[in-house]
Amino acid sequence: MKIHSRGITLAISALLTFSAAPYLQAETQTAPQTKIDDSSRLLPLEGGSNFRDLGGYTTADNKTVRSGVLFRSGTMSSLTSADEKTLNKRHFKTVVDLRSQEELALYPNRWVSHNPSISYINHPYSVAEMKLNAPEGKNKPIGIEGFYGNISELYQPQMKMYFQELLNNNTPLVVNCSAGQDRTGFASALLLSALGVPRETIVQDYLLSTKYRRPAVERGDVDLEAAAKTNAFAKMMLHYNKKETKGPMPLITADGTPFINIAFAHIEQKYGSVENYLDQALAVGPTEINKLKTLYLQ
Repeated sequence: MKIHSRGITLAISALLTFSAAPYLQAETQTAPQTKIDDSSRLLPLEGGSNFRDLGGYTTADNKTVRSGVLFRSGTMSSLTSADEKTLNKRHFKTVVDLRSQEELALYPNRWVSHNPSISYINHPYSVAEMKLNAPEGKNKPIGIEGFYGNISELYQPQMKMYFQELLNNNTPLVVNCSAGQDRTGFASALLLSALGVPRETIVQDYLLSTKYRRPAVERGDVDLEAAAKTNAFAKMMLHYNKKETKGPMPLITADGTPFINIAFAHIEQKYGSVENYLDQALAVGPTEINKLKTLYLQ
C-alpha cells in the first residue's frame, strides 16, 4: 500500500458534525423523488455502504461518463474478504480518503492494507480543529447550512488532491468519507460538473446516498462510548447515532433544498461559477477540464 499524505494546520474551533451532519435535520423531511436510473450503480458488497459507480450519466453535449472507473463510497472498514475479492477484480489503482485522523483511527481501511497495488491518498487533519465562518449577520451556532457554505474552503486541499489523481488517470479510483454523502458528495458533484453533467442530474446523484447508505455497517463494532473518551469523532457520532434509528436522514433542508445546492450557491456567489472555483481554487482550468473529459467521457 502506497500512502501519500499532505499536512495542513487548521485553527481550533467548535466541533463540527461531518458525516453526522444530516442527523441534525427534522425527521419529517422527505427526499425528492429521484428520476435517474440508478439500478446498477450500487456495488453488491456485504460490508459496503453507499459504494457506487459515477459512470453512465449523460452530459449536456450528449456524451456519457465512463462506467467502471469513477466510484464513490462511505467507510470501507467493514468490507469482508469476499468484498475485497470483488473489488480487486476491478483492479482499483487509487483510494482517496477524505476522512479526518480521528475517523481513520476508529475505522481504518483494511482493504488497502491488504492490497499493496492500491495507492491510498489522505490529507491529515483533525475534526476537532476545523474552523468555520458563520453566515453573515447571523449570531447562532453553525449547523449543516454553515458546513455546506464552508465546504469549498474547508476541503480545498482535499479537492485539489482528488482532482490531481483524476488528472493523472490513476483509475479505477474511489473517493470516500464516512457516510459517502457530504464530503464525498461534494467531491463527486464537482467532478460531474467538470465533465458537463447537468446540475439536476448531479443533485439527483447526490440524493441517492439516502437510499444506499447503511448506518449500521458504517458504525461497525466500535465501542463509541469507550472511544468517545479520547476521540472527538466518536463523541460526535455517539451523540447523533440516535437520530438514525429509522435509517439515514434525507439530505435536504426543512424547505426541501438539497444541501449540495448550498455549496453550489456559495461557490457561485464567491467565484461566479463552479468552473471559476475549479480554476482559481483547485488549479483545474480549461486545459485540465478538457483532459478530464477526454479521459472520462465517451
